[in-house]
Amino acid sequence: MVLAPHPDDDVIAAGGLIQRVLESGGEIAVVVVTDGENNPWPQRVLERKIFLSKADRATWGAMRRREALCSLARLGVGERSAIFLSFPDQGIASLARRGDIALREKLRQTIEDVQPTLIVSPSTFDQHSDHRAIAYYAHRAAPDANLTTYVVHGNAPSERTVCALDLTECEQKRKFDAIECHQSQLSLSRDRFLSYGRRRETFFKAEHDIVRVESALRERLIAFRHAMRVCFGTYSPVRPSGVQPAADVQDSAGDVAGLL
Repeated sequence: MVLAPHPDDDVIAAGGLIQRVLESGGEIAVVVVTDGENNPWPQRVLERKIFLSKADRATWGAMRRREALCSLARLGVGERSAIFLSFPDQGIASLARRGDIALREKLRQTIEDVQPTLIVSPSTFDQHSDHRAIAYYAHRAAPDANLTTYVVHGNAPSERTVCALDLTECEQKRKFDAIECHQSQLSLSRDRFLSYGRRRETFFKAEHDIVRVESALRERLIAFRHAMRVCFGTYSPVRPSGVQPAADVQDSAGDVAGLL
């Protein structure tokens, strides 16, 4: 089961892993926590609007759902394997600070329904606040599950690496094809967004020891630093999945046993 904070994170972080699981006869469930509706600048550019209403955001979120289903289909994942929870985009950290348990309980129920052998979760090392907050909720919802994490924005300590998958040429092409479905995200950041399609996907240890609810101040500071790095080109996910190289733990091209 892959947890995606936004409709594009699953293919970015685990497009190769999804293909490997399906090719080996396994099943995949993709749980998309938000619809990515609070994504104003690409929407303003594409729709040529300065002011966005609640209805505009809902329409954008619905479009991003459709993009997610297109993306998953290109990886071989059927629509029935996608679960959309529709929690507030850019608002998960605030829920955690308020002590809201709705997402934890929804994840717990979904895990009980799906009965996954592996949960692939966002990481608390990610630079995006939704990713970090969902990592907190996922670990609280599944304290005893087989769980691994991924980073999209930023880096995680290489010593926490448990598995690195090098995609074949065919797998990488499928991943690029899947990323191309997310046209809403390519409109302003095509080069940066496509750079997430690099060959290696790296996964990390469960983070029960470090996940936490973070303060609003820390959230704002990390968000500002991340925005500056993206805007000025000083931070680019040039490494696959935005993580440190881990050749010493690399699996062979067809092996996912390092995660399972």
